[in-house]
Amino acid sequence: MATPLRKLLSAEPTWLPPEIWEQIEATDTDAFLAAHAPALRIERWGDALRIVTPTPPIEPLLQTLFHPPTLTPWKPARIIFQMESTKTATFLLGSIWTGEARELGLTYGIDLTPGISPGLFPDQRENRAQLRTLRPHRLLNLFAHTCAFGVVAAAAGAETLNIDSSSRSLARGKENYHRNQFTGPRHRFWAEDVRRVLPRLIRRGEKFDAVILDPPTFAHGGRGRAFRMDRELEPLLLSCHQLLSPHGSLLLSINEAHTTPLSLASKVRELFARQNIPMRIEPGLRPADTPSDRMPATLWIIPED
Repeated sequence: MATPLRKLLSAEPTWLPPEIWEQIEATDTDAFLAAHAPALRIERWGDALRIVTPTPPIEPLLQTLFHPPTLTPWKPARIIFQMESTKTATFLLGSIWTGEARELGLTYGIDLTPGISPGLFPDQRENRAQLRTLRPHRLLNLFAHTCAFGVVAAAAGAETLNIDSSSRSLARGKENYHRNQFTGPRHRFWAEDVRRVLPRLIRRGEKFDAVILDPPTFAHGGRGRAFRMDRELEPLLLSCHQLLSPHGSLLLSINEAHTTPLSLASKVRELFARQNIPMRIEPGLRPADTPSDRMPATLWIIPED
């Protein structure tokens, strides 16, 4: 590959090998990490390529990014340069921020406007594939964001309940359901504080075959107490256990720099052992395009008889 980023970065980006690129595309997926370096992400979002770095561009990247070195026929229709953690971005090709992307045969709305979440986390793709194989009858999707796990469960025939404190995120989630023709009363969207909802669901005796627990590390509490993952995780897990059917599965995902899969598994084991609750813990699944140091700590937690 040529060196268009030499002035920007201390290391050349590592592009996804052609065989991995083609394997991902073969699953009807076009949202993934195309290349990376210590201070760089090059992301594919449908027809778009987005370059994210902490420093502004010093030289145009357009010519080399027109032809990603993947030996595939794909060419981006849009190229966006995004400053990390800022609202600064530049079109190198194209002019439209929004679009769609495919993952595992399903369609999601993508918004690459600076300062807005794209609306899909490709690093959870294999965990969503695992959820589909479980074929749950009922899914509880907590901190649902734009409801990608809910869409996958709906595609497998599940009744779904998506809960998030952000009504804007849930509105995007509803759009994702509509994009895939999943509508009707079997799919619910509650813009509420998860901590307030769980006791209500427990009192009603609700049970779910699959629960997704993907809390933020920190969030403002609005009218209530701010959410802090370090103090909230244990009560959330115990509540989720009460809502899980006997043969259900709970996916726990923590995106925090100091939390590793090993440390998280140790904490979860200690919690359930203290409560005399037998649980089996299996590692979450990492997509081939996601480096291990950029993957959230994820676990599948399954009740044992």
